[in-house]
Amino acid sequence: MKIEGIRYADGELHIKCNPQDGVQATYKIEPGKEYDIVLHKNKRSLDANAYAWVLIDKLSAKLGLSPIEVYRQAIENTGGVTATIVCVADIAAPSLIKSWEKGHLGRQCQQFPSNTPGYVNVKLIYGSSDYSTQQMSRFIDGLVQDAQALGIETMPPEKLESLLSSWK
Repeated sequence: MKIEGIRYADGELHIKCNPQDGVQATYKIEPGKEYDIVLHKNKRSLDANAYAWVLIDKLSAKLGLSPIEVYRQAIENTGGVTATIVCVADIAAPSLIKSWEKGHLGRQCQQFPSNTPGYVNVKLIYGSSDYSTQQMSRFIDGLVQDAQALGIETMPPEKLESLLSSWK
């Protein structure tokens, strides 16, 4: 995120960011306190999440896989979702992986060798609970395509469009 301007007036901090981030914020500042500024993402709707799991369940039954396996494969196949690759000491990798995946069905890690002796690269894959509405839309689109390819009935396109547009 690129910050274009910062202004402090009357106890408020005004931060202006570039338009593509769509972020402008004002914070009330108290002297002597420290503040963390985080980017707010619109949460996906519960209806969209429920529909994703309906499709996952149908795919699971058709493919003979567990719903979690279907979900995790769909996560890996969703394009345009950020993953982070970090290089960590061999000894630290198991702890990082455990911490990253804890409490998240979709978060995954892939470990591969590093060119630095004593280190490994770990790819941290985000789960759908981390997705923006745009990423969740791509995730559901992928599930719909998979379901249709297997002859599984999906929501009519106009109803799906209505569901997806309700997030914006």
